[in-house]
Amino acid sequence: MQFWALIVDSLRESLDRKIFWILVGLTLLITLSMLGVGFDGEEVTLFFGMWSTESDRFNPLSDIGRANLVGFVVYLLANTMMGWIGVTLMIIATAGAFPAFTERGALDVVLAKPINRARLFLYKYFATMVFVVLQGTLFFVLTFLVMWLRWGVWAPGYLLSIVFLVLLFSYLYCVSVLVAVKTRSAVAAILLTLLAWVLFALIHQAPNVFETFPELKKRRTVYAAARVLSWIPPKTGDFVYLAASWSQAGTSIDSFPYFDLDAVTDLERARQVEEQELAKNQFYSIGSSLLFEIVVVLLAMWTFARKDY
Repeated sequence: MQFWALIVDSLRESLDRKIFWILVGLTLLITLSMLGVGFDGEEVTLFFGMWSTESDRFNPLSDIGRANLVGFVVYLLANTMMGWIGVTLMIIATAGAFPAFTERGALDVVLAKPINRARLFLYKYFATMVFVVLQGTLFFVLTFLVMWLRWGVWAPGYLLSIVFLVLLFSYLYCVSVLVAVKTRSAVAAILLTLLAWVLFALIHQAPNVFETFPELKKRRTVYAAARVLSWIPPKTGDFVYLAASWSQAGTSIDSFPYFDLDAVTDLERARQVEEQELAKNQFYSIGSSLLFEIVVVLLAMWTFARKDY
């Protein structure tokens, strides 16, 4: 009952936040923009037929065109809207949950009920994710329906992006919660979580830079250190590749043919690196990231249980 009460409370808090409705508005705007795009063989129409051009690259009737079209949605719309803008706004929106929860008056009321602090912490941790589940479900269901009903592209695996988005957020939210319970500062939680996200991305992508530019691999010690370090942090950069893999999309280079690299060989290496990312062991990616999250959550829970609020 306590868990359900916290979920209901988190739902009400979500609906009261301006950021929630900003994301809803952006989702509806993207959905409307996608509705204005149509395909008729090699012809692409925009703005509900007001403008058209010929391009067979995104022809949904061919396997390649379908993969490029889904890839365009995944790499540009989903990764930008939900993967960067969305998650950043979600971190900002949820950073104050635990600082507000640990205020003396608020926490005393909850602790008056028969529940220990460790369980209370976990209930609050998971209940706060209601915000993310609602946003992710709205975005991916609406864009899936446009691809299916408007474009004739059936990609049910795309809906698993909801799960991948929640996972991506959770990898970062655990850092936010740890900072929040230690400092009781929403601002510190936001800044340090965003900083951690940048560091995770840099560490995770470092080996790919060596793979794309082989001359860098001559520095074997640095290359070996980069690979070892990339195993430790959560794989936040895998969100887009997990979504693309399950959606049966191609690479971003295929979806965006004007990708600017100096030489054709660099372009091919970059494509090979992306193909390796798409074929990566997903259990390793998710499992190692969850292991990191579990360690951080346990540390935050231990702090929450022992600290005198």
